[in-house]
Amino acid sequence: MHFRSFTAVTDLLAAGGECAGVVACDSSTRHAVPMHARAVLLATGGLGRVYRETTNPDVATGDGVAAAYRIGAEISDIEFVQFHPTALHVEGAPRFLLSEALRGEGAFLRNAAGERFMDRYYPLLELAPRDVVSRSMVAEMRRTGAPHVFLDLTHLSADFVRGRFPRIFETCLRYGADITRDPAPVHPAAHYAMGGVRSDLDGRTSIRRLFAAGEVASTGVHGANRLASNSLLEGLVFGARAGASMREWAGKPMLESQPPGLEFPDINEDELRWLAWEHCGILRSGEGLGAALDRLAAVRWRSCQEPNRLLFEVRGMHEVVSLIARCSLARRESRGGHYRIDYPEKSPEFQKHSLITKSNNEVSFF
Repeated sequence: MHFRSFTAVTDLLAAGGECAGVVACDSSTRHAVPMHARAVLLATGGLGRVYRETTNPDVATGDGVAAAYRIGAEISDIEFVQFHPTALHVEGAPRFLLSEALRGEGAFLRNAAGERFMDRYYPLLELAPRDVVSRSMVAEMRRTGAPHVFLDLTHLSADFVRGRFPRIFETCLRYGADITRDPAPVHPAAHYAMGGVRSDLDGRTSIRRLFAAGEVASTGVHGANRLASNSLLEGLVFGARAGASMREWAGKPMLESQPPGLEFPDINEDELRWLAWEHCGILRSGEGLGAALDRLAAVRWRSCQEPNRLLFEVRGMHEVVSLIARCSLARRESRGGHYRIDYPEKSPEFQKHSLITKSNNEVSFF
């Protein structure tokens, strides 16, 4: 077994419709290094970083989804993205997640005027599902013109808050928010992708020798709106099952393949994240999704002799945002993490999974 530090997988190798290995970019030399393998397991995590507001780490740019899509793998349910309603919203601070357990223990949401507002939107108030709370917060921010709302725990005992939520308390305090004394500014943020590379219950994708596990995979177990902590299934259960399934390729010959040609979109990360947030985010519409797709399609592509990791990530982000927008536009309803203001109700016609591949420009449902 070999480990390569400071090396990022940028592409998958393909031969005869099968996965033949990976291409990795060495951060120090910037050289693309092909690595052949009998089978490949994608465990590249989520795609939340394609959004301007996200709780995800910087590396969660959807690289695995994009790489699998490029060699023809089926991508399913990519339009279903879960937005966590209460991420710390302080300039210069990461969008640290303030758990719904805070609301479970009695925290209130207040607007810029200090008023509780959830009674305008849902009878369960602060205990509504994540997608409902996120949409309600966005509606309230638009109504008041404020950049965020506030999560208020100040009516609870300071000792209780510090003892029950020590890490949240300490992190907020580090960024100037003492949640025992003042309400914390919060804003919804992209948190988890329910869709991704379509796989079966043993991690197999539609491409032979390619497996997927974790957030990069679309197993279907989360439906349109996963429950908190169900992501453990994807890492522990499906990771183990995928690993066991890969043994079927032990001892089989490796396939030879050449690395693909490289071109990169002439667009920057900030614009991509803005497009995703504004048009593929919490509130979507046919008009906005169409505008995003027009902009993405108009981007020029260029070659680069010595690409760096950022260029590879931007290429993948461009593809992932395009996939989210295309599948969101095709799903003319609202369901779970996908909400269309022009189709605000569920439709039996779309009580199905979405499916898209590189070889088929049309989004289908099954």
